[in-house]
Amino acid sequence: MGGGTTSKEISSTGPTIMNARAQPSTLQLNRNLQANEPAEVLADVKDFRGKVSKVRLKFQDVPITIPMENVAGTTWRAELTPRQIQMLAVAGKSISYEANVIAQNDQGQVSQSTSPVRITIKTPDISQNVG
Repeated sequence: MGGGTTSKEISSTGPTIMNARAQPSTLQLNRNLQANEPAEVLADVKDFRGKVSKVRLKFQDVPITIPMENVAGTTWRAELTPRQIQMLAVAGKSISYEANVIAQNDQGQVSQSTSPVRITIKTPDISQNVG
């Protein structure tokens, strides 16, 4: 893993969210508006004074919030469902969305990622008839 963590990224109270990333960052859809691979967002969430109790991915500008699950150690994952991907798709367009990771600890303290995760949904033009 590259890069160091600066003290401003570490939260003195509440959870600290680091290394939030989308895999893949651009999601290519087929003509049926289905992804060719799983779309997920991963983030590392630590809390030095409490226990991380809830993490979620909240999209900006669209009403989609996805609960994240703890998959290993400090790593949390949200996977977009086929329905959520279809809601974000616009035929013939590549649309970029931003989402924030929001974490809460067992003491009720809430933190949000300092920079949003960007996900691009690339959709083919499905209005053209196929011979």
